[in-house]
Amino acid sequence: MLDLVLASSSRYRQRQLASLGYQFRVVTPDVDERPLTSESPSAIAQRVATMKAHVVAQKFPKCVVIGSDQTGVCNGRLLVKPNLFERAQDMLLSFRGQSVCFYTAVSVLDPSGRVLCDVVKTEIQFRDYTKSEVTAYLTLDQPLDCAGAIKSEAHGPLLFKSVRSEDPTAIVGLPLIRTSEFLRECGINPLECVEPKTLQNMTGPEPE
Repeated sequence: MLDLVLASSSRYRQRQLASLGYQFRVVTPDVDERPLTSESPSAIAQRVATMKAHVVAQKFPKCVVIGSDQTGVCNGRLLVKPNLFERAQDMLLSFRGQSVCFYTAVSVLDPSGRVLCDVVKTEIQFRDYTKSEVTAYLTLDQPLDCAGAIKSEAHGPLLFKSVRSEDPTAIVGLPLIRTSEFLRECGINPLECVEPKTLQNMTGPEPE
């Protein structure tokens, strides 16, 4: 199996990839993530994800490298990480009854220089919640390092009315369905690395 590198400092993406059984190293890419003039949210995510993969691949040319990036937008405005409790509170209150779209890009670069890239859109419709609910959510989940203070893994869905996406994992930061598809094309599949004895131990002995 080829060595796998995740070009990301995101603890969320690291947890996602590890949850599927991938063995990988983590390298933080040094890239300028500022959007270009008149660049769409989807284009930003795709360009930055690919740039991250290319930067790290220069240091690990014999590895398969995963780059990923995510942008969020509400009413035409790009979402940012609030970092402060009060700022996160203001953001979430502005989302009440609104639709927020996230564009999560994954770019997989193999040693031959081939790039496999796609962007998955997730649309979240927020319900009309109260300020006290927002305060409780922020206290419980501490999503200050998430764009728009939106974190779907724990209590975030309590603020949602609906979610639409081809890949429910994309909102976390890495679209695992598309990522695993690209990695299989590169010859990396955790399901093909499980020893028969391990499988037998998990399923138990054959009935007599």
